[in-house]
Formats: sequence, structure tokens, C-alpha cells
Amino acid sequence: MDGKPVSDEESDSVEEIITVRQLPTPRLLTFQQHGWGGKDGNNSATVNNKDEQGTSRDTSHYNQSATSVFPAIIPLNVGGHLYMTRLSTLLKFSDSMLAAMFSGRHQIDKDKDGNFFLDSNGSVFGHILEYLRYGTLPQNEMAYLVFRDANYFGLHALVDKLQLKPEIAALAVKEAQRAQFPDYAAIKDEVIKAAMARATVSRIGDVYIYAFRKDFKPKVATFNPKHECIVESAQVTIGPWDAPADEDTFIRCLESDLVEDGFTLRPHEGKKKCKYYFGQSCQKCIYKITIIFD
Repeated sequence: MDGKPVSDEESDSVEEIITVRQLPTPRLLTFQQHGWGGKDGNNSATVNNKDEQGTSRDTSHYNQSATSVFPAIIPLNVGGHLYMTRLSTLLKFSDSMLAAMFSGRHQIDKDKDGNFFLDSNGSVFGHILEYLRYGTLPQNEMAYLVFRDANYFGLHALVDKLQLKPEIAALAVKEAQRAQFPDYAAIKDEVIKAAMARATVSRIGDVYIYAFRKDFKPKVATFNPKHECIVESAQVTIGPWDAPADEDTFIRCLESDLVEDGFTLRPHEGKKKCKYYFGQSCQKCIYKITIIFD
């Protein structure tokens, strides 16, 4: 060594610290409660002898209760569709709403012919029964409808399997992306309303959006925070947020959802930055989304 100081740029021993944030696995929705549970309000009627992993459970009390109230063969009217199935089929998953309904602790409505009535989509319920009987999953075109009703009936195992099908997995990823942005659904509605208001003359609705993941904080004392900033022309504002998705991701997500909803959009222009500079430039910018109402 010659005694000369070594700068950070010349040194090859500078340690770079990288923080890795673990992202959660996207899930589309959580199970709903429908008041079919036990005294504690939980949807937890215990009626089958084994769970899906084969673990034995003490369910004799609930099985006796169910068989004392319901026949072994259950006639069902599901939204006008008639089915016949075994009571044991409906009791297969102890933590489901179906098991709770037919546990013997609740009274189920009947139609004029004496069939037990379920106010649900009858054609979809056939796929629910197929899963309860054989463990089979619906074809792709029915996957979401079965997923929706499986969630309603509290069939956790079926929901978990359906979430791995491409249609449902894509929905789960999209929902997880939307969840990164605060009040996403309300912001989307606000954009549509703003576009409608601005399209009354030419049927073209230009909406300027101020989206910011982090608040801009000037570093120089001479910077005037009350300058005429470009963000003052924005009709919609969203931010800040803690999630890793940036502003461009938000705009792409919003545009994709609007197109899926059936709106016609022009390709969005690049973001417009504020031109103010005094000691440092203003880092704020706006985006424009254009909806065409043909």
C-alpha cells in the first residue's frame, strides 16, 4: 500500500445490502360466514368421520343428530333443479355450510313437493355434487361459477384446488395486484365518472391521474412547494402506498380492467413531468387515460 486513501468508487470491498421482501401467495377471496355455525357463530359443524387427510374425528354425536332428522336419501331442489343424493355426501366435509345445514341442528325449507330447498344456482350445484361424490373438478368454462358457489358453501378443499386452475389463478393474481393500491375500486369508479363528465361534447374522455407511490419531499430549502405544479390539473389522485408495485403498474392495471369491462381506450401517453425547477426539479408527474364512448 502506498498510503493513499481509497475512494468508494475505487474500492471493490463495498458491501451492498439488499433487502428481500417476501410476497404473499395471491388468494382470490376468503370464506364467508352465513350463520350456519354452532353456538359460537363459527361455520364448524363436525359431521364426518375423517377429514381430507384421513384424520379420525369424533363425529358420532352429529351423525346421530343428522340421521334422526333427515332421511338417508336427500331430495334436493336447488334453484329449481332437482337432485337426489345421500345424506353422507352432504356431510362429507365437516367444516362446510352444507354439513352444518344438514347436521340436524337447523331446519331446512322445503318446496311444495317436500324437497329440501337450497337457494343457489342449480346447474352449478351439479358440479358441487360431482366433487362431493367423486372428487372431480369442473371443466374450464364452469370453473369460476363452481369456485364462487364452493366458497359460498364453505367447501375449503374444493376452493383450494380450483384456485390452482388457470382461470381462477389469473383472477387471484389480478386481485392481489389491485389490492396493492389504496381504494382501487373507488378510484376506478372515479376515473370512469371523470371520463364521462369530460366526454359530453366529443364523446372522448381524457382523465389526468396523479399517482404516486411515495410522497415527494424536496431536499433544498429554496424549493417552493406551492409552485404551479402539473398535478393540479389532475382529476383523480391516488397514493401513497406501501406495496412494491409502482405507478406505471397501477396505470397498466387500471387500463387492463377498463378494457376487460368493455371500455374502449386510447393507448396512454407517457407520463408528463412537472417542469418546475428551483434548486432541484419537481419529481411529480401525471398520467392520462382516454376513454372513448362510441
